[in-house]
Amino acid sequence: MPTPALSVSSPDRSAHADGLVELCARTFNPYFDMRDMCRGWYLLDGPYDWQASAVGLLGGELVSHWGVWRYRMRIGAAEVRCGGIGAVATSPEHRRRGFMARTAPRSLARMRALGYDFSILFGIEGFYHQFGYVPAWPEETWHVQRDALPRELPPVRHRPLPPEPTRETARLHNRANAGLTGTAVRPTYTMPFTGKYRALEAHGWRDTRGRLAGHVVVRVQEGKLDCTEATGEVDSILAVLRSLSIEKELRELRFTTLPHRSALAARLRRLSCRLERKYEPNGDALARVVDLEGCLRKMQPELSLRLGGSALRRYQGTLSVAGDGAAARLALRNGKVQIAPPGPSSSSVRLGARVAQLLIGTADPLEICDAAGARPRGEAARLLPVLFPAQHPQLHRADRF
Repeated sequence: MPTPALSVSSPDRSAHADGLVELCARTFNPYFDMRDMCRGWYLLDGPYDWQASAVGLLGGELVSHWGVWRYRMRIGAAEVRCGGIGAVATSPEHRRRGFMARTAPRSLARMRALGYDFSILFGIEGFYHQFGYVPAWPEETWHVQRDALPRELPPVRHRPLPPEPTRETARLHNRANAGLTGTAVRPTYTMPFTGKYRALEAHGWRDTRGRLAGHVVVRVQEGKLDCTEATGEVDSILAVLRSLSIEKELRELRFTTLPHRSALAARLRRLSCRLERKYEPNGDALARVVDLEGCLRKMQPELSLRLGGSALRRYQGTLSVAGDGAAARLALRNGKVQIAPPGPSSSSVRLGARVAQLLIGTADPLEICDAAGARPRGEAARLLPVLFPAQHPQLHRADRF
């Protein structure tokens, strides 16, 4: 009997939920923890997009999966619709048969049809480039000795918080991360902080009116107090972290998934600290443009702010930005940037898949051009650093997929 052909489609919740849970549990250990996680907040009760995701079926058996989790991602003051890619899996007995190469394109096409602009994933090295993904940002880890914290910090009475995100913490998080590229607009997940990463705990403090004024999420790891997110006045954050480190008898603080351009990171740079960056040429945080023109259209106000506040605010002309199989034309006039109809442009740049890096400011735009082997034409070498400066993007651990 001939082997059945692979059939690729969007998953159906009623028909495929059990198969998806089983595939994920068998792929991502430990089995029972992953099964419970998928049946709870991650897959069946979260921002998983059944229409945008894709599965491969072989004779009725679910053998491959490319999952999409929907959220809004900031690019400066702009917000784009982003598809976070997760639970990419092929059953062990069906690997190395090209099934994912047939499953993923279905999802990428569906994302575009459903109005997604961008996509982010956190993946293994040397696999996702075949689907157009390029490095999004390096992972950063900040190290600060407790004794290096300022001597004079305000007294802050903090208390443990419930283990799940709340409207209060979402409000604080959105306020603290406004304008920081790569961060997610919450709510995203509704699971407890401990649901995804073990031994996390949250602590918060309130203002004189009883409103939550700030919070930190921490865990003890490798003998250090690891802070994965923090909101509120910066010195209050440091005061609470120092108090927790003394309580837990830890002498070093570590900050992970901390946005480089946040107020807290700026404060750390004025102290004695060490910053580590981990670069992967084709793994960890990866990015892909889904709809180039759609993404730039949503970025128009942000691009206008950048142009209007620069020495090129009186510049008039057009700039064509091209990626893989798509291009968009920007009209610059009187400090404003707008999407223009197709046509000839006075300046242009062709970046292939690395156009994703340009949009989120992975690095200096001329460095991105060098990496892509692209030659900016016309005035593009002057315009790109103004319109697409390096942004040091980052996504908090609790929002990852």
